[in-house]
Amino acid sequence: MSYRAARSTGWRCHAPRLDGVLRSDDTDTSTLPAIERRLRAVAKRTAGDHDEDTISRLRLVIMRLARRLRQQTPSGITPAQLSALSLLAGLGAQSIRALAEMEGVRHPTMSRVVDALTAGGWVEREADPSDGRVVLVRLTPKSKREMERLRRHRNASLEAQLEALAPTDRKRVLTALPALERLLEAGDEPAR
Repeated sequence: MSYRAARSTGWRCHAPRLDGVLRSDDTDTSTLPAIERRLRAVAKRTAGDHDEDTISRLRLVIMRLARRLRQQTPSGITPAQLSALSLLAGLGAQSIRALAEMEGVRHPTMSRVVDALTAGGWVEREADPSDGRVVLVRLTPKSKREMERLRRHRNASLEAQLEALAPTDRKRVLTALPALERLLEAGDEPAR
């Protein structure tokens, strides 16, 4: 079932709980101001709350958007490999240790990722000119071209999806970008 179909059937779509706000005698129109006061009180109490359903919806939307973008990768490249390639494309040559720290994985895990990328001709290893004991990993010319092509393709795909939204929704999504970036930065954890 698609996300849109699930949402239209009421899946995880709940209003704030109104238990105790409305009573059976509230159908009388003379009590409408009382109902309105109680509803405002509930809205005020729940305005800053992050209910579990809303958090779940946010998590699912982020995961599904990320999955949709990841599906547009060259065949034979895993998400971990693509992430390492993206870091190298943005930051230039890095040590395996630095890549592992940025990805939040252990050195041996990143070493295996780099081994696979090296075998596929995506990266090359070279000695660090400032410290001969350190090996740097850098993109090959082939991978630089492919990463640029992939970046353009993904951006065009996302732009097309944004264009399909109503202008007000598109503006809301783009306005939320700085907050989402801060959310990502706040969630950075030390390497495990």
